[in-house]
Amino acid sequence: MAFEYKQRESDGSIGQPVKVGTGLSIDEQVSSLGEQLAQEKIKGIQKDLLINSLGKTVTQLKLEVMALKGGVS
Repeated sequence: MAFEYKQRESDGSIGQPVKVGTGLSIDEQVSSLGEQLAQEKIKGIQKDLLINSLGKTVTQLKLEVMALKGGVS
């Protein structure tokens, strides 16, 4: 949806329309925001999966270190 106005010429006549912005419709804005939200949720899920994976690795390494020190058989 574009807005436009007509500019006055120096002689006082009305000139050609001048477009101002090309704003999105409400439906397009909602759709765009929905897509952005879905992308952010996916990023959050991926981050959580990475954190969980790293946590498991750290736990395994701690158990291995304890076993090497003789704390766990």
